[in-house]
Amino acid sequence: MTDTEQRPRRAYNREATQKSLLDACENLLLRDGPEGIRVNRVVAEAGVGKDLIYRYFGGLPGLIKAWLAQDDNWPSINELTGEDQAAFEQLGMTEQIQTVCRNYVRALRDRPVIMRILASEIMQPTEITAIFEEAGDRIGRELYKSLQLSGTDISDDVVDVSLVFTTMTNYLCMRAITSPKAFGMDLNDEASWARIENIMDTLIERYLK
Repeated sequence: MTDTEQRPRRAYNREATQKSLLDACENLLLRDGPEGIRVNRVVAEAGVGKDLIYRYFGGLPGLIKAWLAQDDNWPSINELTGEDQAAFEQLGMTEQIQTVCRNYVRALRDRPVIMRILASEIMQPTEITAIFEEAGDRIGRELYKSLQLSGTDISDDVVDVSLVFTTMTNYLCMRAITSPKAFGMDLNDEASWARIENIMDTLIERYLK
């Protein structure tokens, strides 16, 4: 076989191995949380040699960052603002904050892996959870810039209400996984989340009016 014939096969094997490692990372995150991520466990889950995680990702932190960089693994600014920046910029300040809060709820609910990560950041912080925490902080900074570009006055009231509802959303989404019965609601029930979103909209409107 010539060198030309061999190159596509090596490229395919590299791509397949990287995908196996990324899939293994996600499986372990979902099953065991960030505290379950160890090099030996990842390569065993992926069924590949230990050296490959270092060859392709430089080690465990690099693998985690590569997993985070994949589409849809972490909420994006476009997702939080409704996928239409121009339309978002036309909204009033209160509607913008309501939109972001509603979309944040939905984004977290669509990502059970992220729920495991958020819980681990609180209960068992590690070098790995610090990577996820930095990613979350980056989204917050980018969202802040997005609001500024749309002309929104980032007052203390906006910061305060964002802090309260982000914290509330994180707690309720984590609770939905570990203990879904809360405050007379079933957090596995869509009607409960519709009620929560309505409460958020009402309180934000009253606070920011």
